[in-house]
Amino acid sequence: MTMPPTSADPAAAPVLRRIGWLHFANDATLDFLTPLLPAGVPVAWIGVMEGLADGIGQVLKLVTGRASDRSGRRAAWVATGYLVNAWARPLTAVGMCFFWPLWIVGCRIIDRVGKGLRGSATDALVADWSAGPDRAAAFAWMRTMDHLGATVGGLAAALAAWWLPPERLWMAVAGLAVVAAWVAWLSRGLRDRAADAAAAPAAAPAGWWPRSPELRRPLLAIAVASIAAKLSPLLILVHVAGVEDPSRAWPLWLMCLGWAGFGLIQAMASGVAGMIAKRLGNLVVLRAGWAFGAVGCVGLALVSGPLLLVVGVAFAILAGLTEGAEKAWLADHAPKSERAIAFGALALVTAAAGLIGNGVVGLLLATVGPIGFLGLAGAGLLGVVLTWAAPARN
Repeated sequence: MTMPPTSADPAAAPVLRRIGWLHFANDATLDFLTPLLPAGVPVAWIGVMEGLADGIGQVLKLVTGRASDRSGRRAAWVATGYLVNAWARPLTAVGMCFFWPLWIVGCRIIDRVGKGLRGSATDALVADWSAGPDRAAAFAWMRTMDHLGATVGGLAAALAAWWLPPERLWMAVAGLAVVAAWVAWLSRGLRDRAADAAAAPAAAPAGWWPRSPELRRPLLAIAVASIAAKLSPLLILVHVAGVEDPSRAWPLWLMCLGWAGFGLIQAMASGVAGMIAKRLGNLVVLRAGWAFGAVGCVGLALVSGPLLLVVGVAFAILAGLTEGAEKAWLADHAPKSERAIAFGALALVTAAAGLIGNGVVGLLLATVGPIGFLGLAGAGLLGVVLTWAAPARN
């Protein structure tokens, strides 16, 4: 796979290519391990585990984003975070082998700590090595590699679940150590831009939130739209697969294939979104994607049968369209001195919006049924409206 054009700097492409493959390896192992966790963790623990782990990771993104901005260095944070992710996952096999759920929970939390260490710095490093229209293409390519990795991981998980009995799944998880070694090799090639490393870092404003006025409206627009746009793929898949009705629910292997298919569709949509954003601008992609998501919410509420699968595919396209454009749009407005913490703020507001949207839908699915999806359609449209009032820089 080749990188899209990134900048006039010939040193940019090798670094961005390594970051892309790190995205691929990370999501492949994550999406391999995640659907296998119920084999070692009681169902009652999973919600607590995921909520605690994700919360720690999101808060850390603000802390490490500020530290990255203050030092002007990104690569060390990125490499450290990916290495923590890579080695925490095969260590989960120990807990699965000996039926130690607390060990598995601990590994999951350490894994999310790794994401918190690298998350903001990774996005800032991509922004540092790209500029102008090529920045949108670079972020879209990262999302493509994310989703391709998720597809490979999901397919591998389906194969492992089909081939091995539950008590032997730990052996497949232990094999992730091979990927961890590859991640370690890729991480060695990361570096900050020479111009950024040589220059004294700009003084980062005090505090733990971006201070630039130009970031306020973009963050608000993304937060509002994300209530609809950040619906969990797992929640959508559960609804499409009919899990709430055991008489028509998909078997487990088909659920795993559906998960992999969701990732593949997102990968293709991200690639197309990068080309569109480079030609027409990030805002065009965002507005179209969020409006498309509002229509998708209506579809999830009102359709059933085979048409519901079509709507699920549409949501996978939506996720692929908007994720890279959101980051590129924010990067275009973020001062260099607040670039990493801006991405930390983005992670926090989208996580909060996703919690609201998924929480509301989950509650309404259990009480009033799919009609609850209708309540989110307005959030996507309001996000579109807010982009018109945001600064027009692109």
